[in-house]
Amino acid sequence: MTTSQGVAPVTIAGISFLNSRPLLAGLEAGIGAPFVYRLETGAPSACARSIANGEAVAALVPVAALPGLPGVEAVPGLGIACRHEATSVLLVSKVPTAEIRTLVADAASRTSVALARLLLAERWGCRPRLIGASSPLAALGPGADAAVVIGDPALQARGSTGLLEIDLGAAWAEWTGQPFVFAVWATRCGAPAGLGELLERSLDWAESHWDELLPGWAAAHRVATAVAERYLRGTLHFRLGEAERAAIGEFLTRAAAAGVLPSSGMPTGAH
Repeated sequence: MTTSQGVAPVTIAGISFLNSRPLLAGLEAGIGAPFVYRLETGAPSACARSIANGEAVAALVPVAALPGLPGVEAVPGLGIACRHEATSVLLVSKVPTAEIRTLVADAASRTSVALARLLLAERWGCRPRLIGASSPLAALGPGADAAVVIGDPALQARGSTGLLEIDLGAAWAEWTGQPFVFAVWATRCGAPAGLGELLERSLDWAESHWDELLPGWAAAHRVATAVAERYLRGTLHFRLGEAERAAIGEFLTRAAAAGVLPSSGMPTGAH
């Protein structure tokens, strides 16, 4: 956080999972900006609410929330994406995918739940009833067939549930041949000059301090350092190009056509 006596800071909202730490690194270190700012972190859905209601001038926004955010535009080139597996976005099921009738949806997620519903409807031929929960694995009891588990809980549970585990990033890539983008930096109209450049420099800062940052991040999110490094430097990527921009449009179009997301134009800058 930067400070200046008598000047109220603007709020930047970041996701609290390990997958966001590289994008937040410079902000957490307090790199300088031509305005005063503070960083707040929370669940992906909370970040979307924060920018929607005007509490934040910038937020890491789930891609699925973009069509419902008038007056908000994506920052070109920055987000959370995977080219194949995501590792931390899982569909965990007690039954084969085509037999899923009830799905526990993580209350913290928008994009991952929409992706799961899209794949279930269009690839695996079922439209399960949704059950909201803050801890999807714990809610996977007698009345539920499957759950969407995201973020740090998915990293920690992966390979240990004893159930069918489907990496939703890999499932999308196998289906479409495209990468998948889970979240992007977005700003409100009228945001301070230099905000986009600050967000870019925040990621630059992470990329120049990987070796010193990774052990602390791993400990904070309860994974081994080697796991954190493979996840953040190999599995995910944070600089988005044409392929990722096309993938965002493809996902929103397919999800709207399947009735998983509302049909709405994307905000300027998200293309």
